[in-house]
Amino acid sequence: MRGRKLTLNPVDALAGFGVKADDIKDIVVTHLHYDHAGNLDRFPNARFHLQDREMAYATGRCMCNGLLRHPFTVEHVTQMVRHVYGERVTFHAGEGEIAPGVTVHRVGGHSDGLQVVRVETERGPVVLASDAAHYYANLHRRSPFPIVYNIGDMVTGWETVERLAGHPDRFIPGHDPLVTEIYPRASDKVDAWALHKAPLRSFAKT
Repeated sequence: MRGRKLTLNPVDALAGFGVKADDIKDIVVTHLHYDHAGNLDRFPNARFHLQDREMAYATGRCMCNGLLRHPFTVEHVTQMVRHVYGERVTFHAGEGEIAPGVTVHRVGGHSDGLQVVRVETERGPVVLASDAAHYYANLHRRSPFPIVYNIGDMVTGWETVERLAGHPDRFIPGHDPLVTEIYPRASDKVDAWALHKAPLRSFAKT
C-alpha cells in the first residue's frame, strides 16, 4: 500500500530460531505507526503491551489531521481496538514491567505514546530505543527526526534513553543500518544481530 517491500516477516525470523508464533505470549508495541504495528494478527496467543497515551492518540482528535494521521494505518489501529475488546492488551501509563529484567518507559515525541524497552543483558542494560532515535545521529547530535508529534518530549526522551542505558554503546536506534555493521550476527540462517553482545566497535567511533 505504501510501496515498501517487506524483506523478512517477523514470524519467519522467529522460525529461523526455532520459535513458533503461537508460542509468543507477550509483545511490546512501541507505538502504532504502520512500520511497528503490522503482522500482530499472526500471534494468536500474545498479549500486547501498549501505552495508554498511544491508544488515545491513535484513536483521538489528532487523527483528523492528515499530517499526524499519515504514519498510521487504520487497519492496524482498528486491529488493536479489537485486541482491547478481546482482553488481550495490557496498558501502561509511563513505566511498566513486562517480565523480570524487561521494562517499558514512555518517552513520547515521535508519537504521543512512544515507549522504549529496557532489557537486562550479560553486558548490562540495553535500551531498544525504537523511534525515540531513528538513527544514532539523532541522539548523538541532538538532531530530531522530522516525523514528530512533540519536539519537547522527543528532546527529553533522548535524556531518558541515555539514563536508562547508562552507556552510549547500550542503546539501539530503531532504523539505523549501522546496527548491522557494529554488532555480531545472531544466526547464520536469519538476518538478526546479537544486541546482548558488546558491539564490534564503539558507538563513539561510528
